[in-house]
Amino acid sequence: MTRTTPPARVDREALPDHAAERDERALPINEVGIRDLRTPITVWDKARSKQDTVATLSMSVGLPADVKGTHMSRFVEVLHDYRGELSLRTVPDLLACVQRRLDADEAFISAHFPYFLERRAPVSRAASLMDYDCRFEASRRGETMDFVLGVRVPVTTLCPCSKAVSRYGAHNQRGLVDVSLRFEGMIWIEDVVAAVERCASAPLYALLKREDEKYVTELAYDNPRFVEDLLREVVLSLRALSGESGTVRWLEVSAENLESIHNHSAWGRITWDADADTTDDGRDDGCAEAQSTSASAPTAPASFGGWLCAERGARRLSQRALAKAIGVSPSLLSRVEGGEKKLSPEALGRLAETLGLSADKLMLRAGVLPPAVLARIQADPEGLLAWAGC
Repeated sequence: MTRTTPPARVDREALPDHAAERDERALPINEVGIRDLRTPITVWDKARSKQDTVATLSMSVGLPADVKGTHMSRFVEVLHDYRGELSLRTVPDLLACVQRRLDADEAFISAHFPYFLERRAPVSRAASLMDYDCRFEASRRGETMDFVLGVRVPVTTLCPCSKAVSRYGAHNQRGLVDVSLRFEGMIWIEDVVAAVERCASAPLYALLKREDEKYVTELAYDNPRFVEDLLREVVLSLRALSGESGTVRWLEVSAENLESIHNHSAWGRITWDADADTTDDGRDDGCAEAQSTSASAPTAPASFGGWLCAERGARRLSQRALAKAIGVSPSLLSRVEGGEKKLSPEALGRLAETLGLSADKLMLRAGVLPPAVLARIQADPEGLLAWAGC
């Protein structure tokens, strides 16, 4: 029997940490981290509360220009601490933990995983499992969260043109509908799948008996769909999911028909935003308050949202472009300009940098006390009250 000598104890603090060294090349890195890490996870299941599956993960952070590298092992440590449950409830805390452990302002995670639903054939009621490719992409910039759920739903489509011109039938094929959603509250994967399948010529099943095949092929023949039809119907169907449990705020739907008689696929995409922020030219972004004020008026808009809208318009920036620059969603920025929401201090700092303005002055305009100003007030509150005439 071979005896192995235990490794000598090492003073970890004495080892060099090259990742923490300073970098002089003045180039920040948008994202750096780990990719293609496979791990068991638990996701929410509408029928059974939870479902165990396996996900392929990517995790990353934004790296400042003056930092040489990030600590890759800490991503795995943080993930292990959460024991595999990744959901709307846990992801915000997980990303906040990544920010703390890696001393980063921006943290990102994406996961791809199969999700299984029990399906019954339409006539025989034979049961089988269908798997759906799902994903989510989440980011935390400062304290601002963004979460996007993605679901791929395979369907059957039948060509209306082929049905109209042919005496003996119509060509049909498998179609792939990819859905991405931002939402408030809870939207279930099961409901997304059902909403998409209602818009196709017919659903797909893992198990069909002869009587089921007859039903499905006749159903498809009675419901022909161009890819354009499928796209529009899916958007309307998903928008209708908004209800007591959740509200759909943003959608991107793409559909691809894997054509059976052509050497190409038919494909299309629609993006929809609940706040109607679909322009990208800075001319029609919902700046009602700013637009109602004459360009020559001597007074500035009273609210921060109106002021911000006017500043953005003067720079010919669209809501979408400015939102991307400061790391928030276009719908949030739209609601900020409308006076419904506020930006976090971190987002205000990025806004000041983007607009080339003083961060302290911009925070005061937004109703946020900069730390330096707050310290002065705390040191001499009487002086402030006297100055204000209180």
